[in-house]
Amino acid sequence: MRKLIISLCMGAMAATSVGCSYGAMASHNGKLYVAKNDGLLFGALRAMYECSPDGSGNMACVKVADKP
Repeated sequence: MRKLIISLCMGAMAATSVGCSYGAMASHNGKLYVAKNDGLLFGALRAMYECSPDGSGNMACVKVADKP
């Protein structure tokens, strides 16, 4: 019984640690658009960011208010 409980707990931890997420990047007029889509909760955690690179290699990213 103890082994079964430990196995179920380990399986639950393994299942929650693996997420189905994917992202995409696009460039337009010198700006980068980064889309982060999360498969968890049927995509409820979607976000899109607009990033502006500067000359020193840094990026300033702002979350886009309207979801695409």
